[in-house]
Amino acid sequence: MKLRELENVYRALVGRKRLEILKLLANGKEYTVGDVAKNIHLSFKSTSKHLILLWQVGFLERRQAGYVGLYSLNVRLTPVFKVLLDQVRRSL
Repeated sequence: MKLRELENVYRALVGRKRLEILKLLANGKEYTVGDVAKNIHLSFKSTSKHLILLWQVGFLERRQAGYVGLYSLNVRLTPVFKVLLDQVRRSL
């Protein structure tokens, strides 16, 4: 992993809400933006931005089901991501 990529990964983990999203998705289920927003008590728009950022750095997978985007934890996480995710699971 290049230094710039690693920087982006750590930057994505700065916000508490993003950590809450990762913990929620760690159960292996798929969630819509609305479902995530409801669970973490955040607006749809803000939640969508957080999900997109986490998807861009590789923590999440996204698939389209009609008009709805479904997000889940990336099952092919690199070892660095797995270590970080394990820390998130234990911390919140």
